[in-house]
Amino acid sequence: MMVRQIVWCQPGRLMVVLSMVVGVMFLVGMWQNLLTAHTVNTPSPLSVNPLYPSRIPLMDLPDFTYIINNDVCGKEDVFITVIIHTHPANSIERDIMRQNVPSEHLRDLGMRRVFLLARAEWQDQKLYQKTPQWSINKENMEYHDIIQGNFKEHYHNLTYKHIMGLQWATNYCPQTKYIIKMDDDIAVDLYQFRDRLKYRFEDRENLILGLLQVEAKPVRKKESKWYVSLEDYPEKYYAPFMSGWAYAMTVDAARAIVEESHRWPYFWIDDVHVTGTLAEKVGVKREGLNRFYTLHVDHLHCCVELPNSADYYCDFLAGPSEGDPDVLVKVLSHARSCYVDPCQRRPPEASVTKTCVRAKIPPLAPLGKGHGEIVKIT
Repeated sequence: MMVRQIVWCQPGRLMVVLSMVVGVMFLVGMWQNLLTAHTVNTPSPLSVNPLYPSRIPLMDLPDFTYIINNDVCGKEDVFITVIIHTHPANSIERDIMRQNVPSEHLRDLGMRRVFLLARAEWQDQKLYQKTPQWSINKENMEYHDIIQGNFKEHYHNLTYKHIMGLQWATNYCPQTKYIIKMDDDIAVDLYQFRDRLKYRFEDRENLILGLLQVEAKPVRKKESKWYVSLEDYPEKYYAPFMSGWAYAMTVDAARAIVEESHRWPYFWIDDVHVTGTLAEKVGVKREGLNRFYTLHVDHLHCCVELPNSADYYCDFLAGPSEGDPDVLVKVLSHARSCYVDPCQRRPPEASVTKTCVRAKIPPLAPLGKGHGEIVKIT
């Protein structure tokens, strides 16, 4: 007869065994968590991220890429994409636009808005404000409306920024009908601009609309910031172009200009090169809406300060703020109010140009004549 022997573990040994088992299970769990966390949180390589493709050609920059990119259009219906040239340091102007022309209104109108930046941390730019990249990253985390390229922020690089914006819009918002390009120091009534495009120009193609400049001459004085040598531009006059303050371009025209931009030498005066030289090379039509622009900041003041101004739309689509944030706030707030509670047009006898007294000559007059009603350039 076989007798089974039962061996009892001592309590101390049992505790040791149990502790070892628990410890092993804990370590295995930690390892699994680390593997899972790595899989979830590690970003994809830039080459496979559609927002951050590597080595995109931008004119003569072979290694261009985005530092910050956002998909603001998705697959939704978009009528207008607004691209705004801004310096990284100009966060006040960007916030004024966000607050006074809110993204909710833009979406209701079939519009999207992004701000175009380059990098401003370079130590060799004594005349320009430097803005730490972390502050731009923080701003983008809050608003998700910044497009930033990896080239240097400088006025001689504005053509890179201009083409970057058009290229971005055609790639990431290809369904848009129009692109409005504007500067962050120009007061633009996007509500009225959108209505004019919607009801007067919706079916047009291959077109740029804005403040048309004709017979503008290169500045040949070497002491000028805008000096252009004969080597850089040998012609007596620039090709007819749109002031970069604010213009509208159909998306098909933008595609043609972006493609053409790779075939010609770089020229740093961006509105001249993009809406003049390149537009002419590919046969884009240009039409002036000059009477809807003002060169005088006083006109903008009068739009919101003349008697009964709250009842009337401003007579202008765009005008210069001359770097005064209060002008931007007043004009954009008035435009928003007329969108919420529709205003009426001023009668001809009460127009701003007839009733506003100008106090000074505008310092930001365009390069050319800049007069007239509607002029077609083919």
